[in-house]
Amino acid sequence: MKILHTGDIHLDSPFAGLSPDAARQRRSELRAAFSDMIAYARQQAVDLVLIAGDLFDKVYVTRDTIALLCREFASLSCPVVIAPGNHDPADEKSIWKKGIFPDNVFVFTSAALSRFSFDRLNCCVYGYAFESASLRTCPLEGKAVEDPTRLNILCAHGDATSPISAYGPLPAGVLETFGADYCALGHFHNPENATAALTVPGAYCGCPEGRDFGETGIKGAVLVTLEKEGEAAALDWKRIRFCRKIYAQRTLQLDGAAEQSEVTSALGALLLDAGFGEDTLLRITLQGTVDPSLSIDTAALTALGTDLAHLEIRDDTVPTWNASALQNDQGMRGEVYRLLLPKLESADPAERETGRSALRFAMAALSGKELPSQ
Repeated sequence: MKILHTGDIHLDSPFAGLSPDAARQRRSELRAAFSDMIAYARQQAVDLVLIAGDLFDKVYVTRDTIALLCREFASLSCPVVIAPGNHDPADEKSIWKKGIFPDNVFVFTSAALSRFSFDRLNCCVYGYAFESASLRTCPLEGKAVEDPTRLNILCAHGDATSPISAYGPLPAGVLETFGADYCALGHFHNPENATAALTVPGAYCGCPEGRDFGETGIKGAVLVTLEKEGEAAALDWKRIRFCRKIYAQRTLQLDGAAEQSEVTSALGALLLDAGFGEDTLLRITLQGTVDPSLSIDTAALTALGTDLAHLEIRDDTVPTWNASALQNDQGMRGEVYRLLLPKLESADPAERETGRSALRFAMAALSGKELPSQ
C-alpha cells in the first residue's frame, strides 16, 4: 500500500516576523502547499493519508480554512486519518468534535490509544489525540498491536527523543514493544535528527512549509510504500518537496572591513556563489571585527536581494578591528575606546550592544563620516 504521511502543517499560522502583506501571502502559500499534497495523493493513488498532528496552528480555525479542508478531503477516494497535536488538541470546543469533515476522514479524539480498522487494506491505524497543549504520559505504554499479520501503523504526534517530554513522550522501548510496521510521527519541523534516532520503522514527516528562519531547508511530506507477507513487512519511504518557499541562513565574515563598498562586494559574491533563487527567504548575519568607524547600511544591502523572495541582513559585527592600536592610541579615539571597553567586554549582551553602538557613533563622528542609522 501507498501512504502519504504529513503533519505539522500549522494552517492559519500568523507568520508574525513578516509584514502584514507578506504574512498574508505566506498563509496563502501554506494553504497551496496543503492542496499540492492532496493533489499528489490523488495522482499517486495513495491508499491512505496520515496527518500526524498540528494540522492547525491554533484551536481557532478560519472558515476559509475549514472550507478548503472539507473540499480537499472530499476529493480523495482513500481514508484520511488525523491525530490532533499540541497546537490543535481535541478539547471539548475543538473542531474535531463538530463532525464537519467528510466521511472518509477519521480523527482520534482521545488521549487513550485507539485504532481505526480498514479491512479493504488489511490495515489498522493506531493513534491518540492531545486533549490539551501538553501530554506527559505515553498512550502506548504496555500496549502492542492486536494482530501482527495485518499492516499495523502508528499515527501520532509525540516526542521520541525524550522520555520525559511534555509533548507525548515515546520511549524507544515502548515503540519497539508496540510493534508497528510503520510509525508516522509528527512534532519536529526539522525532522532529520529525530528520524535518524528512531529504533523502529518510521519517520518524522517535518512541516510541509517552513514558517520562519528556525525551519530552514526544503520541506515537504513522506511517501511510504508498505508491503507485508505473514508477519514480515517491507518498508520504503522518501521525502517529497511541497514547500513554495525555502528559508535559509548564511553568515558573512567581514574581518577588517572599513568601508561600505567592501561589505557590498562581499555580500554580492556570497549571493552569487550560493545560487539562491526567487523561492528563497534568506537571512544573512554579518560577523567579524570591523573598523570602528565603519557604519554598515543594512537597508542598502537588502537592495542586493532582488532575485530573492526576501533578504534580511543582521549586523553582528564588532567594531574592534585593530583593537591593540586603539588601546594604545593617546588621542580622542583611544580615550573613547578605553572608556567603552568595560561595556564591550561585559557579560551582559545588552551592555555589549550598547558599547558597540556607542563606539560606532563615536568613531564615525571623529572620522567625519555619516552617523550609523541605528
